[in-house]
Amino acid sequence: MKIPKRFKLMGQTIEIVYDSTISDMDGCAGLAKYRWNQIVLQPDTNGVKRPLSKIEQTFCHELVHWIFYMASENKLRANEKLVDTIAGLLHQALSTMEHEDND
Repeated sequence: MKIPKRFKLMGQTIEIVYDSTISDMDGCAGLAKYRWNQIVLQPDTNGVKRPLSKIEQTFCHELVHWIFYMASENKLRANEKLVDTIAGLLHQALSTMEHEDND
């Protein structure tokens, strides 16, 4: 799967930002910044090694937070187990999709 630069939810543009310092926040790997319309991701760096699959999964996790936020489902948004489970399923579906060639 490809992590986008930005996407839209309900007319709002959500930007993807990489910040190598967020792991300093209790080992944080990603953040959904609602007031800034951002998903912040910890990239792979010399100090913090992160495989691409982990960064993709973190993106999906933060995307699910955003979806629940936009749906005004705050109890679901706060349920980390549910968010992580849906994100894992979403990541697997997106990363294993097979497409027909359009030759």
